Amino acid sequence: MGVLGISLGFYGYAFPGNINLMILELYNSKNYRFLFPILGMIIIFESIYCIVSLKFISSLTSNSGIFDFIQTASFILIFILGLWMLLDSRNPENKTDRNTITRGVLNIIIHPQQIPYWFIAGSLANGIFNFSQNKWAIILFAFFNALGTLMAMVVYMFIGGKIMNYFSLNITQINKAMGIVYILFSLYNLYPF
Repeated sequence: MGVLGISLGFYGYAFPGNINLMILELYNSKNYRFLFPILGMIIIFESIYCIVSLKFISSLTSNSGIFDFIQTASFILIFILGLWMLLDSRNPENKTDRNTITRGVLNIIIHPQQIPYWFIAGSLANGIFNFSQNKWAIILFAFFNALGTLMAMVVYMFIGGKIMNYFSLNITQINKAMGIVYILFSLYNLYPF
């Protein structure tokens, strides 16, 4: 449980975005007065999204028709995301400006990618751990996920500049590789061999 929870938390914040850029900017400017409360805020809101999603998904396991539909829809979304990543040829540039912190804080609270992410990740995790049998397992999983999230933020604080350079040079190849992984994962779950 710990390995999957930490991995999902880390992966969710591994790719550059407003939150990572904000942490990098606060750390580089040595603005620790805001850095540590914002790190706490990230962990709290990540845990809330995780717990609410997992509780919702685990409550649906008693209604197998709805749960199976959500799980199938999640795997279809993974497949579509994989195709999108594989076929997208743009090389996006990450630009920072003075509103990075404002956008970062807003993204912590209202994180539009968290809901689909946790439906997909939650379906996967619930399929493995069956959270409906033990409510404390959700809390423990959320703790491991928060630990993974914190690890991703610490990595961005210390070597964020190198990561940003790496992603700016290799994002197309990374997206294509992850697209293939997503497609294979979704096909395996939709059509088990």
